[in-house]
Amino acid sequence: MERNIIKAFSLGLMAFALALTSCRKDEPITPKPDNKQTTVDEIAKVRITLSNGHLHGTKVFHYVPSGGTFTYRNIYDRQEYTFVKNGDQWVLSSDAPYTDFIGYQVQQYDANDPTSAAPDYGAIIYLYNAKGELINDQYASEANRPYYQFFFYPTEAKDFDGKSISFDASNPTSILKYVYCDTNVWNKSASKSPQDDKGNKLYYFLKDTEPIGIKGYFQNPTISQFTLNIDLWHSPKGKLEEGKASPFYTPNATVKSGKQLLHMSLPINVYASKDFQDEVVSYMDEDYNRRVDAAPDNEKENVKPVPYPFEKLSDANKVYALRIVKLLGAKDWESVSLDFFRYYKSYKHNNDPEGYF
Repeated sequence: MERNIIKAFSLGLMAFALALTSCRKDEPITPKPDNKQTTVDEIAKVRITLSNGHLHGTKVFHYVPSGGTFTYRNIYDRQEYTFVKNGDQWVLSSDAPYTDFIGYQVQQYDANDPTSAAPDYGAIIYLYNAKGELINDQYASEANRPYYQFFFYPTEAKDFDGKSISFDASNPTSILKYVYCDTNVWNKSASKSPQDDKGNKLYYFLKDTEPIGIKGYFQNPTISQFTLNIDLWHSPKGKLEEGKASPFYTPNATVKSGKQLLHMSLPINVYASKDFQDEVVSYMDEDYNRRVDAAPDNEKENVKPVPYPFEKLSDANKVYALRIVKLLGAKDWESVSLDFFRYYKSYKHNNDPEGYF
């Protein structure tokens, strides 16, 4: 009798254990944050840089500064924006270098190769406390990064004639794309990282389950004007649902249960396709080289580039030329075309790790 009771009890335990195992198999395993956040300073100022570059891999953004000096605003290298708090609102500082962004539509030369897309705009966000001290280390530390995430999304999209452009707000990638490229040490290059004595990289890209948004790149699929919204959320419960992070353009319910710390907005002007610049530079370079070749040896160094005549532009590029003149507040197209050539001639390869994510 006693043996039967023991046997029955053992079988019951086995069944209970199997039931638990079965339930656990059906439940998604979601990594839980350890809730060991460290103290962070309150953000008092935000500086954002957007650099014109290209890709060597899905996350390997490469920015090559030209070193050129331009007559008008530099839209080719790095555009910089500074936000400060005004009451409850975050606004562009009165002494911000720029107050809007001017850039190109991305071209995808090979749909299966991310490195064939250009241009890409590398974005780095710098956070400062009330003392003016850089505090990125606090928000991107291993202890804190499971709880903070930037989001980027467009609103108010229109063409350059003021006509609205429709896009899906729940997936706005027809207007804007962004890739998180955060690294375990936020200001170090993963692609140019040194190695330890075992051959392991000291700096590496964070997993897709650890997006922050302090470092990443944008692509602009559509010629348009829109408002770029930049939000920072703090989520004490973590950022993941069913083991996945939110897409770059919208926080999930877990993140929304936390607190939005920042909301900033920046006017964006995607004014032309990339081949507009290519046509202008190609024409001016061929014209310049032809005149250098034709000049006597003692006069070659005195040959100067001449503007690209407006009337020689294709009809489509005439539209872009007039558009960039207006956006820059320039006096005429010809003077702007000289800046295109200055950019091209001053464009030098730079292997400095600061230019690589």
